[in-house]
Amino acid sequence: MFLFTQSYEDRLKKQYLNGERCGHDRKKLLAQRYISNPLLLDHKHKFDFRMHFFIASTNPVMIYYRDGIVRVSLQEYDIKSRDVIKLIVSRYKSIPY
Repeated sequence: MFLFTQSYEDRLKKQYLNGERCGHDRKKLLAQRYISNPLLLDHKHKFDFRMHFFIASTNPVMIYYRDGIVRVSLQEYDIKSRDVIKLIVSRYKSIPY
């Protein structure tokens, strides 16, 4: 897990034709935009939700849902830190809901 640099993002956009090649190449890659001003629990800890949706149809709309977990970071968030572990929720406690 790492943070993308702008040059790496530009290379991926070119490689995947700005998203048109997604699903055609068999490489496994998960990317998401970094939120620099996240909502924090107790003004200290980042969190995220892990849940699964399966969209079976859009006409008519058929969506299957499975309960997930809330992950709360064990590290306090510090925007000035260059430590990737403090910027993402990777060391966490899972809380089923």
